Amino acid sequence: MSSDRLFQAVADQADVAGFSHQLQLRSDLAEPLTPFDMERIAQSFVSALKIMLFDLAPAHFWEHHLAQYYVSTLQADEAQMLVNGYEKELLMESFRLRELRLNFVNDRLRDLLPVARARSHLFEVSSAAMVPAFLPGDHVIVNQAAYHAGRPRRGDVVVFRYPDDAGQLFLHRVIGVPGDRIEIRDQVVSVNGQAVAEPYVQHTDTSIMVGNVRDHLGPVTVPPGSYFVMGDNRENSLDSRFLGSVSQEHILGRVVFIYWSVDATTKTPRWDRLNQRVP
Repeated sequence: MSSDRLFQAVADQADVAGFSHQLQLRSDLAEPLTPFDMERIAQSFVSALKIMLFDLAPAHFWEHHLAQYYVSTLQADEAQMLVNGYEKELLMESFRLRELRLNFVNDRLRDLLPVARARSHLFEVSSAAMVPAFLPGDHVIVNQAAYHAGRPRRGDVVVFRYPDDAGQLFLHRVIGVPGDRIEIRDQVVSVNGQAVAEPYVQHTDTSIMVGNVRDHLGPVTVPPGSYFVMGDNRENSLDSRFLGSVSQEHILGRVVFIYWSVDATTKTPRWDRLNQRVP
């Protein structure tokens, strides 16, 4: 509860208007944003802030620093009173507690933001490889800490870099994990001998190209520490069928949120795509 109220104090201080203006300039929109547009952007922006600064922050990060601030700010007797009545304070939300929280945001937020923010990465989708789940012009948040303690799972949408592609990042879906046996026959993907149900896939060309890895592959075994990735837009994706599996060391993180989207042709926002969590 305390972290939720701290986040609200952070959100109240956020420069939503400045963020919206930057999006408008960067996206070269065809029409100026209306007040209603600004409100929709604000809702997505606040959700994005929550994810980047709180959901993806190290465990108890804000609670720890807030407690340290209380200790450094309060006199011993006032601190003891706050500890003794903390549950009541949370329920009643005293003026003093709100004041302390606001002062913490004003005094410490600038120094702590880079630490909390370091676990997320903003990425703009530029290719049609993941249509329809992700469209060119979608702006997403990538959780860079997603695989610090765990491993990518089948179905995860990840951002990665092929080692022979200087600096370019790709966004694809994990189809196979280390040790999986991948086979493609007539555009149907099988993992360990079982055909995979793929409701997210789009086929723009159902004609079968005999002898082409686009439609026929393997079987191949995913090497240790590597992942077989594919785009959902199967006939418009440069992926592991052509370039091989991706080492985990080249995976930046897992895509978790769409916070902005613009149609590159019409230069208009895709409002229905904003503020979406990625399963």
